[in-house]
Amino acid sequence: MFLSYPMHLSATAPQLLIALIAVPCLLFTALYFYTTPNVLKDRRRRHLPPGPRGLPFIGNLLDLADSELVRGKAQAWAQQYGEIFYTKIGGSDYVWLSSPKVVKDLMDKKSAIYSSRSPLPLAQDVASAGRRQLFMEYGPRWRLIRKSSHALLNSTTAIKYQPVQDYESKQLMVELLDTPGRFYEHNRRFSASVIMLITYGHRLPTWDDPLLKKIYAVLDNLTEMTAPGAHAVDSFPSLAYLPQWLLGNWRSFGKKVFDHDSKVYLELWENLKREVDAGTARDSFCKTFYLNNPEKQGIDNLLAAYTCGGLIEAGAETTGTTLNNFMLAMMMFPEVVKKAQAEIDEIVGSERLPVFEDEKLLPYTRSIVKETLRWRAVNKFGMMHATSEDDWYEGHFIPKGTVAVLNWWAIHMNPEIHPNPEVFNPARYLDKPLAAADYINTNDPYERDHFTYGAGRRVCPGVHVAERSLFINIVRTLWGFNIGKKMGPDGKFIEPDMAMIRGFLSVPKPFECQITSRSAKHAAVIRSSFAEAQKNGI
Repeated sequence: MFLSYPMHLSATAPQLLIALIAVPCLLFTALYFYTTPNVLKDRRRRHLPPGPRGLPFIGNLLDLADSELVRGKAQAWAQQYGEIFYTKIGGSDYVWLSSPKVVKDLMDKKSAIYSSRSPLPLAQDVASAGRRQLFMEYGPRWRLIRKSSHALLNSTTAIKYQPVQDYESKQLMVELLDTPGRFYEHNRRFSASVIMLITYGHRLPTWDDPLLKKIYAVLDNLTEMTAPGAHAVDSFPSLAYLPQWLLGNWRSFGKKVFDHDSKVYLELWENLKREVDAGTARDSFCKTFYLNNPEKQGIDNLLAAYTCGGLIEAGAETTGTTLNNFMLAMMMFPEVVKKAQAEIDEIVGSERLPVFEDEKLLPYTRSIVKETLRWRAVNKFGMMHATSEDDWYEGHFIPKGTVAVLNWWAIHMNPEIHPNPEVFNPARYLDKPLAAADYINTNDPYERDHFTYGAGRRVCPGVHVAERSLFINIVRTLWGFNIGKKMGPDGKFIEPDMAMIRGFLSVPKPFECQITSRSAKHAAVIRSSFAEAQKNGI
């Protein structure tokens, strides 16, 4: 009697254990198939584009977990599966547009369908309170914000910002003279200060400026949130209603990010309004934006703050990253430096700094800007839109809500489009003398110079400002400095690490670089030019 009871328990324990494991698994599987699109629910999904097979439930999430490897896989998959291929990340569909033709056909010609964003419960709904334009779905609110941004960043208005770029560039040249070993920080300070002056009318004169630290803290939050698969709830949006502890306490994390970021942006916005009301505000995007009475247009205080802050997010790290990738390229391809300097010397000479008006006379140097953006596009994953309707393309079904990726790594590194794509060769753009903005809407997609500014209705609104910032710094750096590999204590050149830091953007890992003034005369011109700029102000 007493022996039979324990024996009964030992016999049923494995069954109980199996039940305890099986029931949650069955419930999870049922929930997954109920909330996640699949071929059983929609037979059209049999016609999805081809692509690499993923794992059950998580799809290709692990394939893309290492951000450093994504660009290589994006290229390899395009070669294997063709100019449009499919992956699944968590519960989300992704199609990768991997040729100029497909980008033109979908993001440009069908921009009404391919201009939205996928649901992001953490990054947009909680961490941004629905106010970040970057993550905003296509609709009336996005169009309203976009209209304001375009009006103040178009080609005509962008010319007005040249004095800002000129001044900050002259400071950058002096910084390269005085502390060349800190070039990495100097380039980032330049880009952040330019966009702060354009947006709010405030300078960031040093890398150690407290406001600069706040801005980069916001950028760090943004970078951490935007990598595909970084947070389960953004990969499986339909699971957002589950208890947050099942998905890494994502609401608590998002609320922490929002509290930090919104405080920074609201302080900037409220300070700007006080300065405008007091008549002390310098001309800037935000001053004009405020005077246009955004509240009357249905833009609340928080949305106004994030609209202005979004310009800083878009312009700060991207330009600084591109300038540092330019330095990396010059160090790795010294023959480019020599060719550019010969061209600049012939047109500019050594008596003055290059100016914006020199650009049309410097085709090779201008091509360095294009080649830098091709060689190292601004992020590791491509430009991501989302479909707002079901669509078909050349026999392939593309469901509503699919993330459509402008796969610029596959396009830029396609040897059939760009021979020897790994080689930094500005000469490939000598037959493309116009600015990047002029090629964005070209009828022949293969006539585009590069795709780093995006496509369709969400193309980068700051393209004109970015192009001027890149040109003026690249031409002046090449005019005034020799750039090469640094020699180590052992007498051997220090080879740079070509990898990028963790995260979404193509930020190169910090590297050592030898930067020296080309002559005492060049150095004197740099110092006198900045001294004159300081005397006159912006």
